[in-house]
Amino acid sequence: MNEVLDEKNRVIGITTRTEIKERRLKHKAAFVILTNSLGQIYVAQRTADKKNYPLMWVLGSGGAVRAGESFEEAAKRELNEELGVKNDVKFIFDFNFESPTISYWAQVFSATWEGGIRIDKREYVQGKWITFDEVEALGASGVMSPDTREYFQKYLEYLNKN
Repeated sequence: MNEVLDEKNRVIGITTRTEIKERRLKHKAAFVILTNSLGQIYVAQRTADKKNYPLMWVLGSGGAVRAGESFEEAAKRELNEELGVKNDVKFIFDFNFESPTISYWAQVFSATWEGGIRIDKREYVQGKWITFDEVEALGASGVMSPDTREYFQKYLEYLNKN
C-alpha cells in the first residue's frame, strides 16, 4: 500500500500501487544515486514490462515509498532489493515530478559503494558503472527516463554548490 498525496504533498489517503499507476495518483518515491571512488555513477536499464519508461536508463535505484515507511527507509530498501547493496544513504534534495503517466514527490539520496552489484532481473535488464560525462550522453541520446534526466541535472547543481 502507498500513500496518496495532494498538490501540496500532504497525505490524503492510502491505496494500492496498481491504483496509483492506473489513476496516475501523486505518491511518494525515493531514489538513490550510487557512486564509487573512481568518480563513476551506477546506471541501470529498466525491463521492457515497465509501465513507465520501459527499457530506459535510470540512476542507481528507486521506487515508491510504502505507507508508514520513511523516505530514508524506502531508499535503503530499494537499494538492497534492486541492486543488492546494503548501505547508508545521505539525503540530498526533494524532487517533484509530473508527466502524463506519473506523478510523485521524491527525496533523492546518495550513497557510495565499492562492492559488487546484484541487479534484480525483475526490475532491470542490465546495469553498469559509467562516468558523469557518459551519463550526460545517455540523457542527450534520449534513452534515459525523463525524470532521471531531471534529477541528474539537479544532482549536478547540488554537487557544484557543495
